[in-house]
Amino acid sequence: MDKMAKRTPKPKRGVDKMLQRDGDSVNSRKVRSALVELDKVVSDYEARWGIDRLPELVDDNLRGRFEEQLDRLNRAITQDVGSEVKTEAEIMARAYAALEKAALSAGHKELTGEFWEAAMPDGKVLAITRTFDEQHKVSRENRDMVVYCIEEVANILANWEGHKAVTMAKHVFPGAEVVNVTEKQDEVFNDELPF
Repeated sequence: MDKMAKRTPKPKRGVDKMLQRDGDSVNSRKVRSALVELDKVVSDYEARWGIDRLPELVDDNLRGRFEEQLDRLNRAITQDVGSEVKTEAEIMARAYAALEKAALSAGHKELTGEFWEAAMPDGKVLAITRTFDEQHKVSRENRDMVVYCIEEVANILANWEGHKAVTMAKHVFPGAEVVNVTEKQDEVFNDELPF
């Protein structure tokens, strides 16, 4: 299986919650409480490791067991039985701990949030990260920055028409600094040459 199983939506909150039948309120509170507690656990792992990254760092067997547990949790949520959701959510929290332990044993590390920054001409701050996962972490922690991972920068440059001229200039003049780039003008100059 290439992609992780999809998460089942959480129970309704706010006005939608108040519109639920009275007979379901105790059970719904149990379901909601179990999922709120699980969300705290998952949010902690995702803040440190990245969203949905941990399952990608472990072997197929553990990933498969994790996805099976996610399926059991989703079934319990769909059946809307508070005690079952609580049990499956607690097992899911332990499953995340097992993923982290396996990832660390395999030599993987938590995201660092490391980035390089530069002022942009419009006053915004540009941040560049090494990976997409780091980009996501930095974006969440620095909402005022414009954040790209280095692969995105490479894709932007490769698809920018003027990159060839700038790249050639960098090759011809090693160490040259790009201080400004303007779009090519389609204007034809008919000036006389001074020679």
